[in-house]
Amino acid sequence: MNCKSVQNRLSAYLDRELGGDELLVLRAHLSTCRECREELDGLRALKSLLGGVPCPEPPDDLSDKLTASMLKLRYEEPRKLFKVSAFMFAGVAACSMLGTLVALNYNLNRSGRENSAMGMGNMANASRMDLPTYADSHVSPIISASNFGPR
Repeated sequence: MNCKSVQNRLSAYLDRELGGDELLVLRAHLSTCRECREELDGLRALKSLLGGVPCPEPPDDLSDKLTASMLKLRYEEPRKLFKVSAFMFAGVAACSMLGTLVALNYNLNRSGRENSAMGMGNMANASRMDLPTYADSHVSPIISASNFGPR
């Protein structure tokens, strides 16, 4: 057994938590190693000093303070979460609106191409399909690259 492993077990030795072969090996090492005996003596002195220190008592109103603190956290936290939820809701709403506009623009473009490819580019055919076309240039797209360029 080396000095490091002995010094790691000295506290357990002082508290009489070791037994069997481990106790015998540790005692044998202590009988031959002056450094580990000095460490053991230092731990004994520290344990006797700390044994005389009284344990501090908590204040009488500690439970009331803890309860008040927990209730305060409980009722303030949902308000913070609500603010985050409102921002998340606004973000989801904005994304769904953008998705809807893109889908409508795609459908308008597709139906306009189909109508002009079939030779049905007039408004009578568009009203029959319930979708306006802009093959006739009567309806402009909802989203186009020209809307996002420099002005």
